[in-house]
Amino acid sequence: MSPSILSVIIDSREPQWVQALTFGGVPTAVVALDAGDFLVATSDNRMLGIERKTSDDLLGTLAKDRLFPQIARLRKTTDFAYLLITGPLLPGPEGKTITNRVTGWDWSALQGALVTVQELGVNVVYATGDDDLEPAIIRLAHRRRDDARILPPRQPNVLGPGEAAIASLPGIGLERLQAVLDATGEPFWALVALTQSDGEHIN
Repeated sequence: MSPSILSVIIDSREPQWVQALTFGGVPTAVVALDAGDFLVATSDNRMLGIERKTSDDLLGTLAKDRLFPQIARLRKTTDFAYLLITGPLLPGPEGKTITNRVTGWDWSALQGALVTVQELGVNVVYATGDDDLEPAIIRLAHRRRDDARILPPRQPNVLGPGEAAIASLPGIGLERLQAVLDATGEPFWALVALTQSDGEHIN
């Protein structure tokens, strides 16, 4: 069963129309929040923290170097933190960003900033506009947040300089490298063995 909203706290600095949202009739309160614009309690014992930005507000906050401190505070509040962008945000002519207008913002730079937000542990989500704000928050609340069962990531095995040199020899490559190292122990002795007449017998 999908979780539901139990209650919502709305930041008192939000406009009146936002403060009046009811989220289907659940209990709401309007207070000055230290981080985010909404704190949403859900029936799966989670608290969602949501920072609301219109697309133009997002650009303005970036210009004033305020976005990342806001995001960092939100992330400290909850593991389930979201930056919810409302309104159009699109790539435009000559690599510029379009909101309700063509802006001077470089699209690539904006995407880099949004990647940084996600690297800080805050998910970036979108609503089509003001009319979609409440439905977008309800959609987030109704998502199941069970622990995902996945295989552990495969960790890279970065070769040292000696191993890389051995792997680059003709007929060795990455496929035979481990067999050579298993037989000799160290890259130095592997090189010695491979330069002797019987080196070709290492499998």
